[in-house]
Amino acid sequence: MTQSGEVTTLKGESTDQIFNLKREASIYYSDSLSTFNDIKSAFIKSAGNSSLQMVFLLKGKLNGYLTGSKKACLTFAEQQHNILLINEKLQLQIKTETHEAIFIRIDPAFLSMYIPADHLGYLNLKDGMQKNEPALFSGCNLHMTSEIAAILNALRTSEHTGFCGKLFLESKILELLVLQLSQFELRKDDPAVRQLKEEELDKMHEVKEFLMNNMNQQFSLRSLAHMVGTNEFNLKRDFKLAFGTTVFGYLTDYKMTLAKRMLIEKDVTIAEVSEKTGYKYATHFSSAFKKYFGYLPNKIKSGKLSLLILIEDFSVVFENFVTMIP
Repeated sequence: MTQSGEVTTLKGESTDQIFNLKREASIYYSDSLSTFNDIKSAFIKSAGNSSLQMVFLLKGKLNGYLTGSKKACLTFAEQQHNILLINEKLQLQIKTETHEAIFIRIDPAFLSMYIPADHLGYLNLKDGMQKNEPALFSGCNLHMTSEIAAILNALRTSEHTGFCGKLFLESKILELLVLQLSQFELRKDDPAVRQLKEEELDKMHEVKEFLMNNMNQQFSLRSLAHMVGTNEFNLKRDFKLAFGTTVFGYLTDYKMTLAKRMLIEKDVTIAEVSEKTGYKYATHFSSAFKKYFGYLPNKIKSGKLSLLILIEDFSVVFENFVTMIP
């Protein structure tokens, strides 16, 4: 995938058959209006009457309009995601030039392999397929998390090719599906779930950006709340609604995913990563890293990690699916 927004898949191919089975997956990245218009054309062209898309909107605002209607029937705000069934009756629009969106086209057979036939989200999409109508997996869009962001970044920067590339692609799509299913189940079972107002969501994004840019600082929930003009109760409630975890849970997730990526991708020492992620002592960082991932960071620096990480990712995926089976 190119940084310029060119329509492409993981390795520049329009589609990729995984293990020669009829489970195709294509990845599209958009950061300009011209590219987005090209992607819209590719959706229907590549999939006939309908296209099943994992939609991840990192920046900007995405609206969907039914043919002949001027009122949006669906809206993606910044840092939201969902699975969307698109056909010729639905027109997607991004009105701002500055945006960042990732679309992953998946074959319906992929979902049918992993999701129970009576799952509510799957039934929403299946009903749309049968009626030839646009549909959403989740009635309310789901929230981006640091874990999802890390997976998307891994897809964009992967250097795997051939068989390993296909294996890596399917594993990451499966991980994303697990996270989407988990979020869907939490929302479905929580009667207190509500959609945040735009002003409330903006405040939570301000807190998130502060956390990411000030990992070396010490701060309290009260100080964070006052910084964005809210109170501690609203901060805890709204942040979890926006990002699916607590304020400090998000910070830990972000630190650990950043640390792991740095250790894998860059020639850095554990002490340098420790300092970068806000730990005063490397020993404290190593202890936190082991508690989070289950192994010490020096295992990554040993140079034996590529296959280990891939196997670990699959293990997490299958463990999550086992826990979700009733």
